[in-house]
Amino acid sequence: MKPTLEAVSRRQGAADRTPVLFVAIVLVLAAAIGFVPALTGSNTPPSTSSSFNAQSGPLRSFQNFSQLQDFMAANAKSAQEYDAYGGSSFIGGPAMFVGGLVTMTDTIASSATMTVAGAATALQTAVSSVSSPSFTGTNVQVQGVDEPDIVKTDGTHLFVASASSSSTGGNAITIIQAYPPSSNSVLSTVSLSGQVIGIEIAQGRLMVIDQGYTNGTTDIGLLLYNTSSLSSPKLIGNVTVAGTYVAARMAQGYLYAVVQQPSYSFNSQGNATGVMPYLTVNGQRAALPPSSILYTPNNSQIGDYTMILSVSMASGAETTVSVLTGPSSTVYVSTSNIYVVYSDYMLFANVDDIPGNVFTGGVLITSPSVQQDQNSTIFRASYSSNGIVVVQAVGMVPGSVLNQFSMDEYNGYFRVATSRLATIDGNATESDDVYVLNQNMSQVSALRNIAPGENLYAVRFSGDMGYVVTFEQVDPLFAISFADITHPVILSALKVNGYSDYLQPLFGSSYLLGVGKDTVASSSGDFAYYLGLKLSLFHVAANGSSSDVSDFMIGDRGTDSPVLTDHLALTYDPANNITVIPVLLAQVPASEQSSGTSQSPPPEGNPVWQGAYVFRVNSTGFTLLGTVTQYPAGQNYGDSPNGNLQIDRSVIIGDYLYTISQSEVMVSSLSSLATIATVPL
Repeated sequence: MKPTLEAVSRRQGAADRTPVLFVAIVLVLAAAIGFVPALTGSNTPPSTSSSFNAQSGPLRSFQNFSQLQDFMAANAKSAQEYDAYGGSSFIGGPAMFVGGLVTMTDTIASSATMTVAGAATALQTAVSSVSSPSFTGTNVQVQGVDEPDIVKTDGTHLFVASASSSSTGGNAITIIQAYPPSSNSVLSTVSLSGQVIGIEIAQGRLMVIDQGYTNGTTDIGLLLYNTSSLSSPKLIGNVTVAGTYVAARMAQGYLYAVVQQPSYSFNSQGNATGVMPYLTVNGQRAALPPSSILYTPNNSQIGDYTMILSVSMASGAETTVSVLTGPSSTVYVSTSNIYVVYSDYMLFANVDDIPGNVFTGGVLITSPSVQQDQNSTIFRASYSSNGIVVVQAVGMVPGSVLNQFSMDEYNGYFRVATSRLATIDGNATESDDVYVLNQNMSQVSALRNIAPGENLYAVRFSGDMGYVVTFEQVDPLFAISFADITHPVILSALKVNGYSDYLQPLFGSSYLLGVGKDTVASSSGDFAYYLGLKLSLFHVAANGSSSDVSDFMIGDRGTDSPVLTDHLALTYDPANNITVIPVLLAQVPASEQSSGTSQSPPPEGNPVWQGAYVFRVNSTGFTLLGTVTQYPAGQNYGDSPNGNLQIDRSVIIGDYLYTISQSEVMVSSLSSLATIATVPL
């Protein structure tokens, strides 16, 4: 059985490790057929059913607008059917098919305006000759593939996205002279009317990914600034897409952004009409050429255009390809390929045999006898040093993908971990699998039913090893060898109290830092109650045996950290083995603490402090170097909750720790953690 809501209600967004829709499916299916107590063994033989194998097929493209129009019209009935059942309402004003031609709405204006701090030029010139020391970058999944974040540094300057203090709202990018701390100053500010999703920097360039709204339409903007003069950034490129943001990466001088745009619009009667994919480049709006639009063998999965935009960080030059898909959610990017995942819910009962749920992943259950399952369709697009993206292959694996760390590319093979509904020994339960696909997205091998009945909480691949964390009452850390890619093998399953939400490889690949929660098993059911924050240091020996080297507990039930749901919040300095983790500390009042060994459920703590914990981590465990907070002396989070002072990012430059909140950048000595300087935002 799954943990109860009481056991897993940690916080919105982080509580449910399985996607919300998947949880809804589990509950519906459970009501229909009745859940039984979960299996506890992990040695169940792999399923041999062909229905739990990955599948692959070719992608097809359109030759002209007429062919695309005919295709969309032929599949509009299922879109109309879904909308009639109360499916998603697509907002916006995309280009419509009109007599075989494409008509466009007005050009979307740029959302960016700039304000520059005075007297910054002289300061910048004065410190430009100072060489920057070593520094930490964004905590990325793949070395060489950067991920957008709200803070970036080049070792001398900080680029910080924060809420604007302007009366007009919006966000701002503040460019700060960061090193040396004695020269701290704001060099300039770029103000935007939209919400900043993330930023990237390259030599003399700043890319801002923002989200705005125009006439009820959500717009994703890719705004490129020339920052050769940091005191006076200039907008040199603007690509705008009406749609929703999925993910982005930067590699080899190009930003690759994945954005989705509805492929149908609906009138007041719910009738579906196909629309063209379009974008606006430097004020000029145009539809994508049909040759750059592809579709997968599953023709019904065409509710969205999933667009991969390639933008040169040097020039702003843009190219775009698009695939007709269902709603995408997860992206993994290697040093040569982009993998995009979307869910494919199969439903075998509906009027007129229309699979009405394929457009947004919604579930339409018409009778308890309906058979339903979920697959994940994944398409692979290659990219090269010239920024050209080519969609190469598409495949499908059973189940749902947890997050980007559930995927990995190794020696030309693609590895992916999934969770799915399964029937094992006649019992309905949840199962976790790992599949290995080749570059054609065809299955090479699979390791199924890793932990029947347990939820998938964390996955990390490193070299020829893979690590999977599942949880029900204890945390089994599975170490999987891919040395023989055709026969992955579980080498060990380490069971410890609690669970890890995030795994960070340390010292190569033989050690792992786990960030999660401590737990206590319930005495009345197959679930556990979460407690405080738990850091674990795991070691995996050469023979595959695993051990829990050391644990560090922080706070009581209710203690939280953004690292649990956002790996970008963790800072790791491998040169000094220093790890920085933002923490919201909760403590249970003494009057509520039980004198006994346990309470059911354990009492919830009150938030009393927010800041960052600074650790040195080596092969023997954790050493707490200290903590920092931006709250003034005599105040703490419990006295005056103020989100503007909550530390959510940190950077190490030389011998200094820079902690960043929405209100300020604080500089601390890394040796003493004493405050050296602050810079208001």
